[in-house]
Amino acid sequence: MKFLIIGASGFIGRHILAYAKSLGYEVLGTASRPQPAEGLLGLDLVRDRLVEKVPASFFQTGGPVFVIISAAISQIDRCYRERDVTCAVNVANTMRLMEEAAVLGARPVYLTSSFVFDGRVGYYTESDPHSPISEYGRQKADIESECRQRHADWLLVRLDKIVGDDPAEDHLFSEWYRWSQARHQIVCMANQVFSPTCVDDIARAIILGCQKGLTGLYNVSNSEYFTRDELARQFFRILGGEASIICKTQQELGFVDLRPEKSYLDGGRFVQATGLRFMAMRQVISRFKEKIG
Repeated sequence: MKFLIIGASGFIGRHILAYAKSLGYEVLGTASRPQPAEGLLGLDLVRDRLVEKVPASFFQTGGPVFVIISAAISQIDRCYRERDVTCAVNVANTMRLMEEAAVLGARPVYLTSSFVFDGRVGYYTESDPHSPISEYGRQKADIESECRQRHADWLLVRLDKIVGDDPAEDHLFSEWYRWSQARHQIVCMANQVFSPTCVDDIARAIILGCQKGLTGLYNVSNSEYFTRDELARQFFRILGGEASIICKTQQELGFVDLRPEKSYLDGGRFVQATGLRFMAMRQVISRFKEKIG
């Protein structure tokens, strides 16, 4: 079994790459620009083809190859402002890359998002109909729909909010910590409810899904869910520090495109299929505290 991680320089992709390597698998990673120091191949989703950037032998020997797509333009407002550009990357060329991988005999694994829903209800399952309210969500929904219709044997992993325990990485907890150290207010979107999940669990889940030969769509998320401001309060309570936490509406925050308010997912189907247990946020935050030093 081998893994090719598209977008291995990003937050999630970097952790998938590291975890797969820790298990002894042969793994290659790509970034939009070559990063020799990190051992990453350069692969531009718009211009490049897999056969041009990845050695042919990688697909030909050593058992099944999984191509995990963790690369995307994920800035919500940019997707709205630059609809044509981002759609070309996030939909047309992403589908092309996955189809190229399938032609080469590899098995595509696509990371999708809870933004395919409008956030009015929450606790979404894999069978709930799409109802995106943002351009980014529509792009993710387009890929999900295409895969369901034409590529039912591919694995789609739907994620909600991803956090980490490393203060040196860029994610929600490290952002809050930096803001507090600078004596800035912690500004949270009002009424936002999500299911924060540790990035290490996401990496484990994706590799486990491949090992078990899962196909189709699975929600992969923690069973815990919080309002954004409540999670912030718990974060600083466990850290033992103080912070000024306030809520603002989407309009007050100046968002150009809408975010779903209730994006939390029901990940029970994946847990039943794999037996994976997710870390509680208390544990993730405690690990973050230990790494602050």
